[in-house]
Amino acid sequence: MSSGPKSGERALARGHEDRDVSLRPIVIASLGLAALILVAVAAMRLLFVYNLDRTAKLSEPANPLAVASGERLPPEPRLLPHPVEQLQQLRAEEKSTLESYGWVDRSKGVVRIPVERAMELVAKRGLPKR
Repeated sequence: MSSGPKSGERALARGHEDRDVSLRPIVIASLGLAALILVAVAAMRLLFVYNLDRTAKLSEPANPLAVASGERLPPEPRLLPHPVEQLQQLRAEEKSTLESYGWVDRSKGVVRIPVERAMELVAKRGLPKR
């Protein structure tokens, strides 16, 4: 067929291709790819079911004592259910403790004063000498 170079020259002269893309190879490739995907999904499903059954048969039965005790909470410390809110609450409590007056031990006469006031007193009086 000698129409190859001449049709290319004609396409250049017109500014576009003369013929459309062949749709048949694209459809065949798409169907083949879809079939391959379905076969792979089916194979993975079969392997999953096989391994699940195999693991259930080969694993040891649960300890009767563990089954009888039911679900238990894990040991402390546990994860916090609402960490951001609880951290904000903790910081607020610490801030109020650092910025307020209060008793630490009333029987011994030990009090708590705000940090700013304590720094003023240390700057004014100095640190105690040993």
